Amino acid sequence: MIITNAKESKNIDNLISKKYKIPSNIRMEIAGLEAFKLINSYFKPKRSLIIIGTGNNGGDGLVLARYMFINNISCDIFMMENSKKASVDFKNNKKIAEKLNINFVKSLNKNKISRYDLIVDAIFGIGLNRDIQVKSPIYKIIKLINESKKNICSLDCPSGLCSTTGKTLGISVLAKLTITFDSLKTGLVIDPGYKCSKNIHVVNIGAPNEVFKKIKNTYLDDGEIKKIIKPRSMSGNKGTFGHTLIIGGCKEMPGAVIIAALSAYKAGCGLVTICVPKAISRIVKSKVPEAIVIEMDVSDDGCYFNHINFIESLKNKLRKKPSAIVIGPGMGNKTYLKEIIVKTIKEFNSKFVLDADALNCLNKSIKDLSQYKRDMVITPHPGEMASVTGKTIRGIQENRIQNAELLAKKSNMIIVLKGFRTIISSVKDGTHINSSGSSAMATGGMGDSLSGIIGSFLAQNYETIDATKLGVFLHGKSGDMLLKKKHDRGILARDIIRVLPEAINFFVKNSVLEVRNYIKNEN
Repeated sequence: MIITNAKESKNIDNLISKKYKIPSNIRMEIAGLEAFKLINSYFKPKRSLIIIGTGNNGGDGLVLARYMFINNISCDIFMMENSKKASVDFKNNKKIAEKLNINFVKSLNKNKISRYDLIVDAIFGIGLNRDIQVKSPIYKIIKLINESKKNICSLDCPSGLCSTTGKTLGISVLAKLTITFDSLKTGLVIDPGYKCSKNIHVVNIGAPNEVFKKIKNTYLDDGEIKKIIKPRSMSGNKGTFGHTLIIGGCKEMPGAVIIAALSAYKAGCGLVTICVPKAISRIVKSKVPEAIVIEMDVSDDGCYFNHINFIESLKNKLRKKPSAIVIGPGMGNKTYLKEIIVKTIKEFNSKFVLDADALNCLNKSIKDLSQYKRDMVITPHPGEMASVTGKTIRGIQENRIQNAELLAKKSNMIIVLKGFRTIISSVKDGTHINSSGSSAMATGGMGDSLSGIIGSFLAQNYETIDATKLGVFLHGKSGDMLLKKKHDRGILARDIIRVLPEAINFFVKNSVLEVRNYIKNEN
């Protein structure tokens, strides 16, 4: 699903008006009518209060009020006085409302607002770019709306919410339903903005499809995944489905590479090779007997990789060229391991996923890897992102989208900034906000599983951005499927691995099984 920020939304609006000559009053009419249809279906209101500003969002509210009035739904309007900034379309629709004798209430308080079963917020929409001051009339009205405990519907965006960053600008309406126009807005789905609207409906108000063609940014949902996932070849063999090499592990953390390897297999790749220090090779072999395990010399303390002659040894022991390489899970954060990471990227012409300790070892020098011109995906959590960029975790979390986009531009990599609404950012392919997953997945090993899944899709010859989208979304989707069966805590990486094929098959039918059933039925 296409997603836009405030600036992009306004550009789309201007393009529709200037290039396609679709008048703003027509779009306002469609907005009000479509809002009426949805509200009537969703709430079935008996008595409504529409609170309006004097811009185009308020104009949408006036059109809505008119449709309520002519459909015999009791409706009052409260206008936030600011007539100097009133738009032409607003003024025209206000005149119509006055001609119809729709009631305008002059003041609001707790007792008056209690008379209504629905409150519609049409104050600002996406137009607000400043904080609402505590002593201002608007602040008091929004506070009154939220304290009313009535059904609340916002038009385009809850007033007081920044539709770009998701930040509350002083105070924000807390809506049960937001009807947003033409496209989903980023601020509605990211933290903390998602808290301001329990349900969101996107309504096209006359925007031609062509105006969205240059918008690369998406909200990753079921529809987006169906566009890119491929059916599995019925005649394929393990060579068809690619070879994932996973480099990582240490004596303290043998489980990370095991999780990554099992996840890679369950995501569909044909062969997994695991490169680990000799100290943990036995346990890795016992847990993933389907994988090829390459034993490497250990460091002097017997815990980590020995970086001396690592690449030469790896090349000699590899039986088959890898289609994709995952580096970092459980590797350990030692300065000398950086040499292994850099040399592997330099020597292997492959697609890469860098995770966990690979990011910790590289730190700020990660941007230097662009010289090798490899397709690379990095998957930092906020702490690792802070380390790589030199910012604080708080600084990262306060503007996740901007930080991911900035690092993508500087490093020429695809950035997967993990967390609630994981951000995927690419200079070439735009920014994508993931819709799947939950805090029930906030347990150790989840990042290792994600790395293995992305690596698997890369090995299966998906475009790098598509492999990343699939990996992130299906990882979260697996968690969502488990959430329906479990409580909202305690989902482990091993649980994700178990249900991952089911999550994938939700989007693409198992063509092999279909053929077998067909033959069986024919006989």
